[in-house]
Amino acid sequence: LAQADRGRAPPSGRLPPASAGAPHSPAKMSATSALARAVLLVASLCAVCIEAQRPMMWPKEQAWAEGKGTPLMITPNVMTGILVGAIWLMLFLTGFCCLFGVQTPSAYEEKCLVLNKQY
Repeated sequence: LAQADRGRAPPSGRLPPASAGAPHSPAKMSATSALARAVLLVASLCAVCIEAQRPMMWPKEQAWAEGKGTPLMITPNVMTGILVGAIWLMLFLTGFCCLFGVQTPSAYEEKCLVLNKQY
């Protein structure tokens, strides 16, 4: 189409088919809108995380910072051990359920394998 006729429909009333390389093809518009949605999601997630931060310490945290508070009951090493243990327990229980979920027949037929005409 000529430069002046680019926005107009052809005389037949039908629009020409959109090619894959066209700047406004549905595939490119879909990919662009998906990218725009992903960018919007990441930006909103960042905004929520920034707003969720506390500007001031709790009184117990302030006491710990000043050295007056009681020590933590669960240290980072103990917390790591608890989390790793929980993951192992979850894996064990999953394997246990899968193992006992296997169904086998209560009796097997004793039948010889029949071999016919070996060439």
